[in-house]
This record gives sequence, structure tokens and C-alpha cells, in this order.
Amino acid sequence: MKSLTTFKTCLILSLVCIVNTSFAQGTESNLLPQANRDFGFDYAPIQPVEFKSFAEAAAWADVVAIAQVVNIDYLKTRDLNSQGQGFLTVRVPYKGVKKNDLLIVSSKGFEDHVCYYPDRIDEGERFLVFLKNSENQGEYRGFKPYCQLQVLLTDTGEYALRYPLDAKLDVPSDIIEDIVFNDPHAVLDVTDWTNISRVDHQEKYSTTLSEDSDMFQKFFYLTYTKGIKIYKIRKLMNIKTEPRISSKQM
Repeated sequence: MKSLTTFKTCLILSLVCIVNTSFAQGTESNLLPQANRDFGFDYAPIQPVEFKSFAEAAAWADVVAIAQVVNIDYLKTRDLNSQGQGFLTVRVPYKGVKKNDLLIVSSKGFEDHVCYYPDRIDEGERFLVFLKNSENQGEYRGFKPYCQLQVLLTDTGEYALRYPLDAKLDVPSDIIEDIVFNDPHAVLDVTDWTNISRVDHQEKYSTTLSEDSDMFQKFFYLTYTKGIKIYKIRKLMNIKTEPRISSKQM
């Protein structure tokens, strides 16, 4: 078992190199993964699927987890992402991975469904991810929106899926609730948006508009107010619990 774990670790390390970078939230340096450009990443196209339920999405996926963005490393063409890797850490595993595993998600192309992740801001956004294995150990592929359904932290310290969803999935209305989020990613700075864009976003998502100002200008913010507790989503995914096998049983 130890030799197998070491082999897997070496495979994953061959996909990435580690760089020393400082973050805005502090002066402390952090080790961040970046793509090893000499590695043959799997950019085989993956076709989007229209799932009707969380159970269908979970059955299709090799990996289901709540994962947090650690870093992104994308090549750009005319300021648009063209190909590269997103790096995420597993926070809550449901299928195919373990807690704290590093997920390397490779993407290529300009279509709307291509799975590019947002750059890390503050502690990094969390997502419920449905991903497929690639040809390389530790590397995965997916498509929007199922590779990144936004998960936010509530004021009671729970994970909740932001609602309305970006995916067209059937969910019982009685599991949707008003939620007070305690997550920096639950608040959008829309100061630079037009009023029409703010109204459109409020109509599409359940958000409240707030204002602030200083002596120079006004600031506008939209805050998400509805969600679905993740333990309720877990039940909808209908993932069978896999028995854990210890080294003593091998």
C-alpha cells in the first residue's frame, strides 16, 4: 500500500510544479501549484450533458466533492482563457477522492461550457464539482455548470449550495430556504455594473441590493439570500457509501 501511494504521489507531482507566492490576505508566503508545461495534459474534449437530477450527475461523474480553488494556471489568447489547469483542494469528498486531495482540472477551448475556474480571491471559492477522470492520475475534466456549482458558508458554519442554481436540475421546493451567508463570495461588488445589469442579476438570482459611499462615490453590492443546505443535496445525489479498506485487510 505504501509503494502504491508513493507512486500516485509521484505521478501527481509530475503534473505540477510548486511556486512560492504571497497572497493579499497576509504577508505569509504560500506554496502554490502551477502546471508543468512539459507534461502531456489530457485535453480531450468532453461533451456537455443535460442532467435532470443530482443523482444523474453523480452517477455520470467519477469524482464528486466540495472543492476549493487553490490556484489557476491558464494560457490566454486575446485576454480569453484558451487552455490550462485549475487546482482545487477537496474539502468534502463524496465519490472517487479523499479529503485534502489535489484536483487538477484541465480545460481547453473558448466555448461557454469549458471549465475554467475563477482566480483565487481571499480564501478561494468553493464548488460542488462533478468531474471525469482523465488519462493521467490526479487530473480531471468537466464542463460547466456541473464542474463548479457555487457553495457558500452560512452564518452557522454550514455549507450550502447557492440558489437559484446555474444548472437546470429538479429540486424539491421545500429544501430551498432563506439563508444568511457568512462568506466573502456571497457578496458581489457591482459598483461598475450598469443599473440594467444589476436588475437583471436580481431577477435571475435571489439577491439584495445595498449601497455604501465615501466622499467621492457610491458603491453598490448584491448579496445572495437563498440556498440549499449541502446535507440535503447529499441525499439527492444518492451516492452509495463505499466501504473503507484498511491496510490490514489487504
